[in-house]
Amino acid sequence: MKTIHKIVGTMLGMTLLVSCSAVKVTDSWKAVNTEDIKQKNIMVVSKTDNQVIRTRFEKDMVSRLNENGYKSVESIEIFPGVIPTKEQSYDQVEEIKKELKNKGVDVVIMTVLRDTQEYTETITTGTTYQMTTYPSFYRFGYYGGFYRYYGTVFTEADPITTVTSLGKKYILETVVYDLTQSEDKELLSVITTVVDNPENLGVTSKDFSKKVTKALL
Repeated sequence: MKTIHKIVGTMLGMTLLVSCSAVKVTDSWKAVNTEDIKQKNIMVVSKTDNQVIRTRFEKDMVSRLNENGYKSVESIEIFPGVIPTKEQSYDQVEEIKKELKNKGVDVVIMTVLRDTQEYTETITTGTTYQMTTYPSFYRFGYYGGFYRYYGTVFTEADPITTVTSLGKKYILETVVYDLTQSEDKELLSVITTVVDNPENLGVTSKDFSKKVTKALL
């Protein structure tokens, strides 16, 4: 229950940058076969204060899931108002769960922003490059407690002519909860994705929904 408590209180924020969009799944964990949720009612949630981003991400994810045989709906259709992005108490989370069940929601697929990375990239005239990232994004243990690691990635070559640019990566975490299960079995899947310099909302959202749905399947 601590995990869903933590997730409900996390904000998903996206800043649109001018560059090429790239979405990659970097980690995926499953407790059970997610095919089991195909017969259940799914609500897709994008935790953000920005209603435009929330609407686009949820609609694209729902469309992709339903194309693959799932029965899903956007949270914005069930809760058109702003979803609380501040941390909620245990009792508040329990009330949210009760309300979801009353509305016929069995499964919640929720995406939150976990971390951001800023980096500089120097491209040489050759085939090598150097890249320094700070900080290295952290990942979480799911049942063994939270832990994080930090580090620096550094590859160096002898430059002839160089071009240096700044970039930003967004570390997103998508969690799947089955509210029909007991608390210790609610968490079904955790998928971590990295969005590198998103170009625009439409391209990023469609690419994200495609990659996450593939990881679920």
